[in-house]
Amino acid sequence: MTPCAHLLRALIVCAAVLGAGLSASWAQSFPSRTIKLVVPYVPGGGADTVARVMALGLTEEFGQTVMVENKGGANTIIGTEFVANAPPDGYTLLICTTAHAINPSLYKLNFDTLKAFTHVTMHLGASLLLVVHPSVPANTVSELIALAKAQPGKLTFASYGTGSPGHLSGELFMKLTGTEMLHIPYKGSSPSIADVVAGRATMSFAVLEPVLPFVKSGHVRALGVVMTNRATQLPEMPTIGETINGFAISGFNGVCAPSATPKSVIERLNAAIIKVMTNPAVRDRLIKSGSDILERPLPTPEFEVFVRGEVVRWQKIVQDAGVKVN
Repeated sequence: MTPCAHLLRALIVCAAVLGAGLSASWAQSFPSRTIKLVVPYVPGGGADTVARVMALGLTEEFGQTVMVENKGGANTIIGTEFVANAPPDGYTLLICTTAHAINPSLYKLNFDTLKAFTHVTMHLGASLLLVVHPSVPANTVSELIALAKAQPGKLTFASYGTGSPGHLSGELFMKLTGTEMLHIPYKGSSPSIADVVAGRATMSFAVLEPVLPFVKSGHVRALGVVMTNRATQLPEMPTIGETINGFAISGFNGVCAPSATPKSVIERLNAAIIKVMTNPAVRDRLIKSGSDILERPLPTPEFEVFVRGEVVRWQKIVQDAGVKVN
């Protein structure tokens, strides 16, 4: 081996050792300042509630403040793009939900969903519930279908954004039942549910967590669970799929970071989030509020695979439902 080759080999070894040392040092010192947890929805919805519970737990775990910042709008694109362009240092994170996997099929994005992010951990499923205003003369999904067919174009369904799971649930419902209803999009769960409660919208395919108190208080009437399986919090409530063959929707809630974030920082975040979200007190609080918390949160490698699969699955749902956005 020539002297130059020896020198080159030595430099490569030194660089590798130095890189490993810096990575380990970065992980040991992380975090050393406030972490921003971006929720791409307005305050008050299910994702916001979960994020605030998580932020409290992570603040205690890290000994540094984890601050929730709401950046709602454009079916989560505003908040998502903000994090995609943030420094990849672990100090700006994203609560990524089902819309994260839907948007590539609906919008021309300024980022590649699968390349712009590292998907740190998935801790929740996301149950939706079909609810109607109490004045609506329908107590079952079958009765609602009959009502919609008798009044084409007159019933309205509120969603928490164009292209959201709540919107696509309504589109799939109409396609499979041959009905026609008017979609009214909002910037988040809270305002969409509020208009159903007030009677300004007929119904909503709503996120379970924020709508559950209104179901229990009688301000809205639940007709069916949107997801494939019945909800733990409402075990007697049938799924819509039990009435409409082929109706199946699922969702998720997790944490993402900019893709170039150091692996050691991702591992630190993943371990801390899993520790917080598997804490019995946190689990109990979230389950009681309506969250579909996973028995075993998905670590980074599994969450990465899951999201890739969801992007493909939602592409088919969007195509089957014939959904297009301006």
